[in-house]
Amino acid sequence: MDIYDIAKASGYSTATVSRVINKQNNVSKKAKEKIEKVIKESGYTPNRIARSLAKKSSELIGIMVPDIRKYFESQSAYELEKKLESSGFSTLLCVTTDDLAKKKSYLDLLLENQVEAIIGVGSTYEQEDFYKTLVEVSKDVPMAMLNVSSNIGSDRIVNVYIDEIDAMDQAVSLFERKGYKKPLYVSLDRGFVTRSYVAKKAGFIEALYKYYDKPDFVEYKLTSHEVSEFHGLIDFISQNDFDCIQFELDSLAVIFYKLYVNSGHKVPGDLGLIGFDNIDATNFTNQTITSIDQRIDKQVDLAVSNLFKIMKGEEASNNIMVKAKLVEKETV
Repeated sequence: MDIYDIAKASGYSTATVSRVINKQNNVSKKAKEKIEKVIKESGYTPNRIARSLAKKSSELIGIMVPDIRKYFESQSAYELEKKLESSGFSTLLCVTTDDLAKKKSYLDLLLENQVEAIIGVGSTYEQEDFYKTLVEVSKDVPMAMLNVSSNIGSDRIVNVYIDEIDAMDQAVSLFERKGYKKPLYVSLDRGFVTRSYVAKKAGFIEALYKYYDKPDFVEYKLTSHEVSEFHGLIDFISQNDFDCIQFELDSLAVIFYKLYVNSGHKVPGDLGLIGFDNIDATNFTNQTITSIDQRIDKQVDLAVSNLFKIMKGEEASNNIMVKAKLVEKETV
């Protein structure tokens, strides 16, 4: 049974049936009750695409993430879904990976599903070739990007990202105030470089020169989250007398903390630690791990509110930097 059958069985026009299905108010009580009775008895479920054609609105927004397992991506997707649902939108989530061809393929999929807007989560979407594609698509479908900043301008894309430079300034300043003398920077080698990685590293170096008389920047790169990688890091620290570490990611900090403490060392007694992301796991180690919070809820609020402005044809902010929050716990 379709909308035409409902109209025939109820004795009302398809326009009136459509208004009842879409919960519009300009329908008489008698008509509403009759149509709803027919719908209930028939077991009719309105087709989303058909409804979107009738309303000229799909009420559907696409969300793209490169890897749903990662904290920033998963938490952002969760916050986005909550906020969009409260505003009357359904969401279509795509896990695109970092592969350029797959990202473009999922972008096409979202367009085929007639989404009203697209939100991307993660600095991988800054990749120049892909971002140029986003700019072209945004002429028809507005977008918001979290943890993305690009030199390619578009008044149809909202970019929201953390101030990594200031975040690292907060972290290194804390190390200096706590009396640490030799900080080490530990990052994850992904095989490609993101803007976020570059900004974090640059901020750390800048802060070293700001707070230390004899700055000596050293970066240790881990190639994976495998435990064997971290044994090499522990040896490197011992051989070079580092007394504190800034980790690029909390996921690295948590693994290192467990191995380091289990090998007989003390945190913060022998070593101070700061992570980045403030994931839940940092609160479940023996000493809770100090970390930098990216304020995902704030980023989501700004991204969605400005995206809605674009969708309404209103003036919006397109390049928004959010100040991170250093959450001091027990590892410094």
